[in-house]
Amino acid sequence: MPSISDYVALTKPKIIPLLLMVALGAAVIAARGLPRLETLGGLLVAGTAASAGSLAVNSYLEVGIDSVMRRTKNRPLPSKRIVPASHALLLGLGLIAVGLFTSVLALDPLATLFIAMGAVVYILLYTLVLKSRTSWNIVLGGFAGSCASLAGWYAVTGQEAAVAWTLAALVFVWTPSHFWSLAVVTEQDYSAAGIPMLPSVLGPARSSKYIVANTLLLIPVSLLFAAYLSGTGLWSYLLIVGAFDGLLLWTNIRLLRSPTKENAWLAFKFSSPYLALVFLVAMAATVV
Repeated sequence: MPSISDYVALTKPKIIPLLLMVALGAAVIAARGLPRLETLGGLLVAGTAASAGSLAVNSYLEVGIDSVMRRTKNRPLPSKRIVPASHALLLGLGLIAVGLFTSVLALDPLATLFIAMGAVVYILLYTLVLKSRTSWNIVLGGFAGSCASLAGWYAVTGQEAAVAWTLAALVFVWTPSHFWSLAVVTEQDYSAAGIPMLPSVLGPARSSKYIVANTLLLIPVSLLFAAYLSGTGLWSYLLIVGAFDGLLLWTNIRLLRSPTKENAWLAFKFSSPYLALVFLVAMAATVV
């Protein structure tokens, strides 16, 4: 008999807070302060529901993959704690519908568009098309995360689109370094499942070169946001984010010099708070 926690696990709840941080961060930056509470509430509910629904649909579509990977074989569907698996699909589609309905009622149509686009990119483009076919899967599929920042921005304003797309580019370029580091840790799992994640195709040593190269691309993109700041906010942003950039690059170079699972795990664990911290600093620098 499945428990409530089993159904919650279908939505991969550890992923959702970072997506919400990106969306709410973009909304605060767009408003240059706290947006209207109705906007924040609508964005929080719509973003949570649509993200959770997309992840639940992903759980349904990837049950075969999850069943052969050690990291995922104990999830509710491959372990058969939830039967039939179609319950995950129904839950996911229902949550996506709730998210889009809430967005239509509470948010700007452009915000609704990007919430819907995030679900489409993650489910159709990444899960069904790219993941099993190309090692570029996570690069192109990373736009799903960018949609969260665009939804947050356009929930508040349609002005200054260049800033919105700078934030979206930051999320897009951050994604490969983050997930390739995890894929070094789980390289054998992806190989067993026939998923061409970059480390399972090229091996950890060569993949670590791509991780470093991607982070070297990420650093100038992360600093590009400073062009929209001035005064104390500008220098604070450059100093703090520059320090985060240096730490992230250090974890990647450490992995390059010794491509072990331990060093890959360190790089992965640092890259998660990195994105949240950059958005926090960007919010603070905008409203200072």
